[in-house]
Amino acid sequence: MKTSWWAALLVLLGLVPGRAGASGPTSTMHPTFPPLDANGRHVTESGVPISPERTCGGCHDAEFIASHSSHDLDRTGATCATCHVEGGRLTWSADQIDEAGSYKRGVIDIRDPQPRDCARCHGVVSQDAAPLTLPADLDASLARWGTGMPYELTLATGQILAPQKMADSAVNLAGRDGLNTPFDVHAARLVTCTSCHFAPNNPGRVKVDRGGLPFLDRDPRRPSISDYIHRPDHELTATRCEQCHDAMATHDALPYKDRHMAKLECTSCHVAHTHGPVLRTVDQTVVTLQGTPHVEYRNMDAAQGGSPSARYIRSFRPFLVVDDSTQKLGPANLITEWRWVSGSPPVPVPLAKVASAFLENGTYAKAVVAALDRNADGNLSDDELRLDTDARVQVVQGRLAAQGVPDARIEGTIRVHRVHHGVQANEGVVLDCASCHSDGSRLGEEVPLSGYQVAGVSVSSSIPGAIEGDGRGGLVLRRPKHTRGLYVLGHDRVPWTDTVGFLVLLATTIGVATHGALRIRNRGVHGAHGATVKAYVYSRYERIWHWLMALSILLLLWTGIEIHWVGGVSVFGFTRSVWIHNALAVVLIVNAFLSLFYHVASNEIRQFIPPRETFLGEAIAQAKFYLNGIFVGAPHPVPKSRERKLNPLQQVTYLMLLNVLIPLQVVTGVLIWGAPRWPALSNAVGGLTIVTPVHSLGAWLLATFVVAHVYLTTTGHTPLSNIRAMVVGEDELDAPHEAASQGGQA
Repeated sequence: MKTSWWAALLVLLGLVPGRAGASGPTSTMHPTFPPLDANGRHVTESGVPISPERTCGGCHDAEFIASHSSHDLDRTGATCATCHVEGGRLTWSADQIDEAGSYKRGVIDIRDPQPRDCARCHGVVSQDAAPLTLPADLDASLARWGTGMPYELTLATGQILAPQKMADSAVNLAGRDGLNTPFDVHAARLVTCTSCHFAPNNPGRVKVDRGGLPFLDRDPRRPSISDYIHRPDHELTATRCEQCHDAMATHDALPYKDRHMAKLECTSCHVAHTHGPVLRTVDQTVVTLQGTPHVEYRNMDAAQGGSPSARYIRSFRPFLVVDDSTQKLGPANLITEWRWVSGSPPVPVPLAKVASAFLENGTYAKAVVAALDRNADGNLSDDELRLDTDARVQVVQGRLAAQGVPDARIEGTIRVHRVHHGVQANEGVVLDCASCHSDGSRLGEEVPLSGYQVAGVSVSSSIPGAIEGDGRGGLVLRRPKHTRGLYVLGHDRVPWTDTVGFLVLLATTIGVATHGALRIRNRGVHGAHGATVKAYVYSRYERIWHWLMALSILLLLWTGIEIHWVGGVSVFGFTRSVWIHNALAVVLIVNAFLSLFYHVASNEIRQFIPPRETFLGEAIAQAKFYLNGIFVGAPHPVPKSRERKLNPLQQVTYLMLLNVLIPLQVVTGVLIWGAPRWPALSNAVGGLTIVTPVHSLGAWLLATFVVAHVYLTTTGHTPLSNIRAMVVGEDELDAPHEAASQGGQA
């Protein structure tokens, strides 16, 4: 017996191959065992069915396994045989039992669970070479919706796990001939269900950390083999992508790679579409003649008959929503469910009880037909099988009361079903940044919930948004323009920042346009400026600094527009705009620090500091000049000179620009860039939901400054004299002032 245990263990751990066949590896080396009933008696004596728990419990701790199982055994009815025996159940006959009362060797295949075993309960899973088809009992399985029904994984999300190419399947998929990728790339590469979902105490699969011992870099301890064989933990793991893949070693073309990996599930891009039938509505308040709930599909006509594989199925693009458990964006489907409940707290009314209220002798009861038959043809069509008026609800309530459910009422819920399978590679991956980073992003798209409403029932949802009528009698979830817990560039909006910023820019633009128009109208009516003299005003470094700063700001504004409004006018594209924006920010910061050093070292910093004694009077005089004097040819109240290149209003403006606005943009920009690297910094001031809108508002103000600054350059001796001076360094200054200060030297 000892040798048999070790042999069985080696097979279970994959160290020795079992018997190979089309159905996968099985073990003929498992020790033989007697079939027992629920009372522990040999079935040849009692004559009652085998109890897998008592039979397997002779060697394994069945009680421990039952209490450490991710499968709800009471709800699903799963047993040891469901997953570990070919066919899913233990049977026996007299010729299979040896003289000792145990199964003869080779009669029962005990082996690791195979994908087809998982498919028996979860969804469409296949490793066969034959073209994949949808199960014939797909429709009938809906009678067990929400109770561990077969195929729920597929019907809830469209996930199909199969290695073959979709084009080679026997499923009537839209555009099938062009679907030259497998249903699931993992299945195609021989990754099975148990590759990711396995016992957490399996010493051959898991590195066990027994408790964070600070003096150990690696914990060498493992559960003993005998412990694992006796008590295999069936709280099956759900292996995450990063436990096998190092995403940071690839994805080099992705900007903010670490931020994406921290906030985005891999499946968001690697499961662009699923290709099985996907439910939208499951209405258990009514039943079909087959005893199943009324359903609506997202990508298939529910009324189509015949084989499920023959129905025309379109691909389904999952919705991106935040996963509450991981706080990451991931793909999911939303299913609207209506059901009868009773009692307090409410307990669902079994669908069989609802069927008894609807059906008599295999057809609809006359009272039900009379209440729901709109066209009075004596039959209930698909669009009539719904409780969309109070009168219809009351009829069914009365019939349920007759079935022993006196307090029946309807409850509506939106359930979120996550997508984890159907992974694609290469051409099947989402590569379009605008699918998330745009005004029409997947993150804010409306979610159709149902084609109709049940009378008097409000539907609850954990997904942010407003549940409203779609204008056609159905329901739709209208999602907000901001993503919960995140700020997605190009999609998320804080409306007041854009509104305030735009209004300030618009007011400034209208102001300078009006001001300019008045100047043009009065041109030539009044006298020109007095005599001027040429002087060298701007050093070579000042000019280089100015134009480098100007170019940086203009390109930062443009790339910021492309990032903020993805999908609009695009020159560089979203990804390239991000890289350019970050590079220009570095240029601006370095240029600003070099400029600060230059102005301090050369004492040119004094140009930006207004004189305290005369500031107020000069500022008022300069304001009057812009509001009136400039229109009548009055001289500048504070003429430009080499010692004083800026008037008092310019000095205040530049002080605010260089000491407040640009530092604010630099700080908020660094916080946005550094959010994935140092999240505590941005979180300390409210996170990106605060930092990014402030950065956007600063960009609006910077654009406003550019408009005003460019216009004010035209207020020199000629409209282009100030710009020319910043190019060549030489400017025309009022002759008396320049002669007094520098003897008229040029």
